[in-house]
This record gives sequence, C-alpha cells and structure tokens, in this order.
Amino acid sequence: MKAERIILSLIAIFVGLLVAGVAFYLYQMTKQVPASTTGITIKSPPTPTPNSADFLTVDSPGDESLTDRKTITISGKTLPGSTIVISTEGDDQVVQPTTTGQFSVTETIADGTNLISITSIFPDGTEQHFLRTVSYTTEDF
Repeated sequence: MKAERIILSLIAIFVGLLVAGVAFYLYQMTKQVPASTTGITIKSPPTPTPNSADFLTVDSPGDESLTDRKTITISGKTLPGSTIVISTEGDDQVVQPTTTGQFSVTETIADGTNLISITSIFPDGTEQHFLRTVSYTTEDF
C-alpha cells in the first residue's frame, strides 16, 4: 500500500510539472513586449568607406601565377590622383590611374621567377605595397 502511494505521488508530481511547463511555454509564446519598453533600438549597419591607407587592389597578375607568355598585364584599382610605381627586376614604370582609379600596364618578364612590386602612393603621401610572384615557363603541365 505504501509503495502504491509513493508511485502515485511521483506520477502526480510529474504530471503537475508537465502541465505547468506547457502552460508557461504557451504564456511566453503569446506574450507581446512593446518595442519602447525594451530600450533597444535597431539601426542599419554602417557602410564601409574606403580609406586611402588600404585602397589598392591588384586584379592581375595573381600571386604565384604561371604563364607561358613573356608579356603580362598588370592591372588594378586605387584612389584617383594616386601614383602607381611598378617595379620588376629589369624595369620600373610610373603610372597615373584614370579618373576612376583604374590602372593597367603591360610588362615584359624574364625567364623563370619574377618578382613584381606594385606600390600606390596616395594623394595624402601614404603608401600601400603589393608583391606578386609570376613565373615564366614554356613547359606543359
């Protein structure tokens, strides 16, 4: 008789907790909180603006690229009014970008591995530098 009462009490406690949990869940799901009482305001995310210290992109050539042509095109984008200096082992070129900041130069490379240095000198005097490695080979892979 005692064992039956203990089992019945435990079942009653379990059913009571289950009913209370379902009731609390339903209450929370239907509860509406006005936006003004939370104190949280949602703003649009900030839009990034280019900073002259980090606005040089080099579209081609890709770093560590292989080519079977002696002449390559070096192109990219920077701030208008900047000066681009492109240096290879055999030549240095100074380029002025277009009014939109685009630049493109044709360069002849040597056999083997070539290091190409692309530097943008911005109107405020700061510089940004990229180094590209381009290998010339006539072998088929």
